[in-house]
Amino acid sequence: MKQAFIAVLLIMATVNANAQFLFRISGNGLEQPSYMLGTIHTLHGSVLDHTPVYVETESQCKQFYTEFDITDQQLMNELNSDIEKTKSNLRLSEGKTILDILSNEQIETVDVRVKEIFGLNLSDPKMKSFWNFQPRVFTYFINRKIQGEMIKKYGPQSSSRSALIDETCILRAKLFGMEIGYLDELEDRIKIQGFQSQGIEEQVDSLMDLVGNYDHHMQVAIKTAEVLKQSTVYWCLADYENFASMPYWQKTVKNSPSVFKERNEKWIPKMQKAMKKAPVMFNFGAGHLIGDYGIIQLLRNAGYNVEQVESK
Repeated sequence: MKQAFIAVLLIMATVNANAQFLFRISGNGLEQPSYMLGTIHTLHGSVLDHTPVYVETESQCKQFYTEFDITDQQLMNELNSDIEKTKSNLRLSEGKTILDILSNEQIETVDVRVKEIFGLNLSDPKMKSFWNFQPRVFTYFINRKIQGEMIKKYGPQSSSRSALIDETCILRAKLFGMEIGYLDELEDRIKIQGFQSQGIEEQVDSLMDLVGNYDHHMQVAIKTAEVLKQSTVYWCLADYENFASMPYWQKTVKNSPSVFKERNEKWIPKMQKAMKKAPVMFNFGAGHLIGDYGIIQLLRNAGYNVEQVESK
């Protein structure tokens, strides 16, 4: 289970902020500085009303780059189309079902857990449409159930309907007529949706670990939610150092190279090209700032000065 990426998207927090993880990028031949805002994805966009330093630096930028434009319906349709194509490859080989690749003992274990979670037996007619799918599809939906329980127990208590911070940043940039760019390619977004290639045996192992240790995975998810709430506190205090040194984030960044390191390394050339053209406001999850392969260090390695902007 991709604890960090999934939980960040699901744990909501409503805060008043007068500070943030905003960094200035200068030097290395840049005529004007660019900026990057590392966000906690679950923050409501209303926090920007309390971050005048972001508004001020935003006004100096001509371009806005984000991971992926979640407000662009055409791009979202394209992404969803590609994900559906990927899903079509998740079926077992012709004539095979999930009952053919699990042992009787494994089938019994999965059956008990599916009945407990979804109220259905594997043999139920409503479940037969899933029989031809690979084990990772079962893993995916059980993880979704864990996420749902997290929301129910630890989700938003606020009635606020404001957009989340990343969407708000994008909408503001469009309103101000900034040129919009994207750091991710479609295939990168598909990978982090959780449909990476796995062998059947590895998928079976993952599924059995999940159903056999369901309560443990639920507790891990809850602890993750608590950590993420602490992350919002550090964000509101502009305490990047304590945020970046949290054991949770250190471990997550290290253990998720496809989500962090690999994407960061792909982003740097795009960032350099954009900054040469005109000042940019970059927007992405704060986890991408952390560590030796974080955006801060990679930009410094490339010869740029990167300093946190002080709040006013």
